[in-house]
Amino acid sequence: MRTAAEEFDAHGYSATSVARIADRLRLTKGSVYFHFASKAELAAEVALAGADVWEPILRSLDDDGLTGLDALQRLSVEVAGLFRDDVMLRAAVRLTRQGPTAELPDPFTSWISVVRRCLDRAVGAGEVRPGVDVDALAWQLVATFLGMQELARRVADPTDPVDRLDDLWNVVLDGVRAP
Repeated sequence: MRTAAEEFDAHGYSATSVARIADRLRLTKGSVYFHFASKAELAAEVALAGADVWEPILRSLDDDGLTGLDALQRLSVEVAGLFRDDVMLRAAVRLTRQGPTAELPDPFTSWISVVRRCLDRAVGAGEVRPGVDVDALAWQLVATFLGMQELARRVADPTDPVDRLDDLWNVVLDGVRAP
């Protein structure tokens, strides 16, 4: 799975071949196809393995007593670190964008839901100014976060996306934090 994730992350779905994965593993293509009926099935397994990052992080936040906007900021730092360091997560996101979408999970809906849960706690704690549309904000935060990850990988002189989060939160929190 890790070798497949490395290939999907580096080359995308269409440019990744089962033959290359098999060669790297010193196996035959038939050996790979014994475990996975198709490249699409292998991609789906990689996407599933990389997409479920939230629950351990959320448990950690709860264990540390973080809620609301503080939890959301720490969640973003933890996930950005995973994007930077975890090939399974990067491959899962790339596959979700480029792979056979009918066969791949949609992690984005659950990610928006997790962010919404943090925002609901922030609203309940009075941390968010009245009138903020938390559904729209949750969607925008996930979209912005994913865009940051993509841009950080593609610019000529990339900055660690974890370091960019302070800029994001300074801009966003100024707009939504209760006085």
